[in-house]
Amino acid sequence: MRTPILFIWTVVLICCVTTQLQAQESWIDTSIHDGLIELQTKYSFKTLVSNDSINTTTETLSHLNNAKLYFDKIFQTELDFAVLFIENKKWNKHAYFPPPGLPQAGKGNIILGLDKSIVSQEVEKMITQLPKQYWATLKPVYGETINLDLFYRETLAIHELAHLYHFKEGTKPQRKWLQELFATMSMYSFINEQQNSLFDLMNTYPEFVLQSGDRMAEYKTLKDFEEKYVQKLTPQNYEWYQMQLYKAAKSIIDSKGSDILIRLHDFLIRTDLSKTELLTDSELSRRLSAEVGKEIADILTNWMYK
Repeated sequence: MRTPILFIWTVVLICCVTTQLQAQESWIDTSIHDGLIELQTKYSFKTLVSNDSINTTTETLSHLNNAKLYFDKIFQTELDFAVLFIENKKWNKHAYFPPPGLPQAGKGNIILGLDKSIVSQEVEKMITQLPKQYWATLKPVYGETINLDLFYRETLAIHELAHLYHFKEGTKPQRKWLQELFATMSMYSFINEQQNSLFDLMNTYPEFVLQSGDRMAEYKTLKDFEEKYVQKLTPQNYEWYQMQLYKAAKSIIDSKGSDILIRLHDFLIRTDLSKTELLTDSELSRRLSAEVGKEIADILTNWMYK
């Protein structure tokens, strides 16, 4: 009688493992992995590159792994994902949207630039055309040539990783600004608590943009952000929104700590539009106050442009 029982348990075990693998594969979109080279690393997540002759990934991967350990603990999960480093010339083949090199996340993938991002190049060009006193504060942090990929890749990669922790359960948030706030709060919390060596890289450029005012922003309302989001806003205008959210995220985490991340994470998943109706601004404000924190509801009610 032992043999049949052993056989049954073997079949059950194989079925469980197969189900787990299928679930894992259905989460990570492997269709954009075709033609990429897998790097052998010591980390649990898969890393793929479009060109293995350029090896500038070491620090980024270390930061992502540390962030994963931090987020896994906070959100009580072990998230599986893949990291893709893509050259600018191959960006459109493997990334979900342009511009080349701009960090993005979706369907279990974090997509980062292997070359300097187009956004970094354009912003650096624009900054260095200003009188020197305006951008002198950036040089001690980003180098004499002001390499803004130290901001756009090294810190925003962590922002993109944070997105995956709620994308796994739902990708239709009540408001896009809420999902962006969540990712930025998560990034700020991790760097502030666990990776302080990145703090100046994360904080200096946003402070520079915030001090520069809103002359580069044609659209400024949260309604415009929802309707236009990434592809219908100029890079400068989209960045302006993100920096306003960074300012709010920094203030909230500094005053409330990381516990509020758990409540916001759960709220995003619980109110995802695949599961519930679209809330009005007043309903959203009331529920954010009751279920997450008044500080987040205040962003909606006190936004500087109506």
